[in-house]
This record gives sequence, structure tokens and C-alpha cells, in this order.
Amino acid sequence: MMQETTDKKWFDELILELRLRQVRGDAIGDTVASARELLSDSGQGAEEAFGPARNYAAALELPTAPRNEWVKKALWPLLLSLLAFLLFSQAVASWVSSEAMLVSPAQVAFLATPVVAMALLPLYINAAIRRIWVLIALVAICAMSGLLSAVATPATQADAWLALNPLPWLVGSATVMVLLSIAITIRSWGNDGEYITDPRSNTTPRSGTGTKILTLIITNWIFPLLALAMLGLALALR
Repeated sequence: MMQETTDKKWFDELILELRLRQVRGDAIGDTVASARELLSDSGQGAEEAFGPARNYAAALELPTAPRNEWVKKALWPLLLSLLAFLLFSQAVASWVSSEAMLVSPAQVAFLATPVVAMALLPLYINAAIRRIWVLIALVAICAMSGLLSAVATPATQADAWLALNPLPWLVGSATVMVLLSIAITIRSWGNDGEYITDPRSNTTPRSGTGTKILTLIITNWIFPLLALAMLGLALALR
């Protein structure tokens, strides 16, 4: 039992390292299956047979996606969705209360902090994934920025840098979030190479369709769903 737990941790680390190297899902599945077969024949533990998972992943020559392709396919749409959600969150309360959307320079700076943090993600993504405290610090900074942006909201138009009609911003940001979610979902559904498959089984990326749909909804529609919840809460508290 102890050996099984140790091997599972090793394979989890191997998959993570291969993902960080942008190896295709089907190639990861082949690698894991081959390693498991070798361990089954030899009776050795994964660490004993292959060494540290990180070193083993680095030694493999596997097909990978173009360098930083995920930035174009995943990060930039995520950044745009985040920016649209932040604009929506600022506009919804003003629209519900039939007031102008008041903006201050400090508020813009606080709202820009999560966007900048996400834009710089390629510089520290490996550290954020391998060291949980980096990820916790990032989430804490973004959450604190959101709270401070609410505190920095001007109380009157005289204190505001800008006074805007919230409706165009509300509709525009909601439209952007929905269109981006549709585009990301279509791309994710059609790209089976991103999913890890076991060549020893008869399963395919299309197997477990219900689970895949749920995963797509949670990951690709998180901002529209949060925006809808925020709108409902604002209307309920009106």
C-alpha cells in the first residue's frame, strides 16, 4: 500500500512536469502507460526505476506544442474575460441603483492589479504550480485588490475622475465574456490532444462526455456564471 501511494505521487508529479513542458495529452498517456508496464514487469518502485519525476520528464523527448502556445490560446482569452468581469462588477451595482458609474484613479489601479498579475503569469507559472505559497500569495493579492477597489470607489461625482453611463459597460462586458466563453469551449471541445488517454484501454477523449461537459462549464464559463450570480445578488438586494 505504501509503495502504491508513493508511485501514485510520482506519476502525478510526472504528469505535472510533462504538462509544464507542454507535452500533448496523448503522448503523456503513452509515457505513463509504458512506465506502468515496466514497473509491473520489474516489481520496482517508480522512484527506484526512473529516478525523480522531474529529471525523468526532462530526459524524455516527446512531441510538444509550440513554445508559449498556451499564452495565445488560453492566457489572453482569460485576461480579456477577467477584464470584462471586472468592468461588469463595477457597472452592475451602478446600473441596478440607476446611478452613474463613478471611477477614481486609485480604483483603476487596484482593478488593474489582477490583470497585470495574470499578464505576467508566463514568468512565474512554474513556481506558482510547484510552490503552493506562490499561488496562495497571488490569490491573496488579487482578492485584496478587489476589496481595495471597492473602498476606493468615489462617494460623489465631485470626487470621481470619471462618471459613466453603466449600461453600455454592463452590456458590452457581458457580451465579451459570453463570446469568449463560446470560443474557448469550441476550441476545447475540438482539441482531443489536450486530454490524457490510456492506450491500454478502449476509452477515448469522447468517453465520459458528461464529466467533460461539466469540466468545460466550470472552467470556460466561470466568469459569465459569476457575473450572472453577481447580477442576481444585486437585483435581490436592490
